Amino acid sequence: MSDERGEIGRMFFAAQDRLRGGPAPELCTPDYRAHLGGNPAMGLAGHQGFAQAFYAAFPDMRHEVVDVFAAGDKVAVRFAIHGRHTGAFFGIPATEREIHVHGNVLLHLRDGRVRELFGVFDEAGMLRQLGVLPG
Repeated sequence: MSDERGEIGRMFFAAQDRLRGGPAPELCTPDYRAHLGGNPAMGLAGHQGFAQAFYAAFPDMRHEVVDVFAAGDKVAVRFAIHGRHTGAFFGIPATEREIHVHGNVLLHLRDGRVRELFGVFDEAGMLRQLGVLPG
């Protein structure tokens, strides 16, 4: 059972890379909520829009799943994102720089689908890699 839940964590990020946005609706419950860093909670459409903006700025972006742990109805995923910044990103003009940024998410599952996501990633590290913050 733990392996099946862990596979949901891997599929969650693979689907985002495949769709160049995400998350995939079939992997989420109808009442899905995402909590990303200090941003306000968002539903599926909001998370998809956020992800699409990321992929527009980093069209070759991909997630590398590093670790997956499952217990009960929760799945923890440690990942890294890689990509080249070739488009505007939330007001930051394209820098043509590569990023390699780590993040962590905790997925809460219900009936084999993601009901809620709590995620953080190294935003300051990403901004340093883009040359926006001193590094």
